Amino acid sequence: MNKKVKLAFVLAGIGIFAAAALRCVQMLCFFDYDTGFVTDSGLLTYIYCGAAIGVSLLCMLLCRVDKKLCARIETKRNAAAGASALLMCVFLFLCAAALLRDFYLYRNNQPTYFVQASHVTTHLPFAVLTLLFAIVSLIFSIIWLTGEGFPSGTGGLWAIGSVWGISYMIVTFMTYSAVATTEENIFTVGGGAMMLLFLLSEGKLLSGAGGKKALRSTYVFGLSAAVLWMTYVISNTVLIIAGRGYATEMPYVIQLAMLCLSVHSLCLLLTVSGQRASAKAESNLEENALKDTGNA
Repeated sequence: MNKKVKLAFVLAGIGIFAAAALRCVQMLCFFDYDTGFVTDSGLLTYIYCGAAIGVSLLCMLLCRVDKKLCARIETKRNAAAGASALLMCVFLFLCAAALLRDFYLYRNNQPTYFVQASHVTTHLPFAVLTLLFAIVSLIFSIIWLTGEGFPSGTGGLWAIGSVWGISYMIVTFMTYSAVATTEENIFTVGGGAMMLLFLLSEGKLLSGAGGKKALRSTYVFGLSAAVLWMTYVISNTVLIIAGRGYATEMPYVIQLAMLCLSVHSLCLLLTVSGQRASAKAESNLEENALKDTGNA
């Protein structure tokens, strides 16, 4: 792996851990759940939001200036990408099932659980697209695990993921951004935008349409999305376990789906880097063999 990209991964890991830890400290120790205001004058908010945004931007810059990123995906089995896509598939199915169940209960005048009653109908198209995206993720997990290879015609199916990302942004703007705090919007809106751009770049990469630019964009947006979303969802998971969740947050089933998407993005980027290194080593061996043959 190139030094710039390796440094970006290291910074992403440090940024996620530090920002999530600071957010947990603030919500556990410096947040008044009766009034909904922080008690530390927002100092920790500035620090952890600044850390997450700063690390995201730095990772984007490091990946953007890496001139050695190429657009080659090996036609072989990729266990990490396949397993992460399968995990993503499972949680997308669970997310869709939860949202569709709420819609069913709402239509039958029963209390909903995952989504507020006033938001149920706005989540229906998103739930349907989530179900479709789960099916696509299952197809791609099988392709990665069996080693059928990319790019291929199946790469076009990933466009459903991009449509799903657009639907997520619409749902967020319609139902959550207006009532959420600024720091929540940094993660849900900013992270959602980065995830959408990552899905668009990944679709181009898998279909073979974007070339070298598509791979660079996949790194640029994938790492940034992972930093923002993993910071948010990991800290929220700790808070929920500690009994400190609060009402303005996005439904946790959607958060978990985005967390699994972030895990998939990291697995894909790490394995593509490994394949690039492997391909380079094999190319060097072939060149050396040709030289030896010529000398002989």
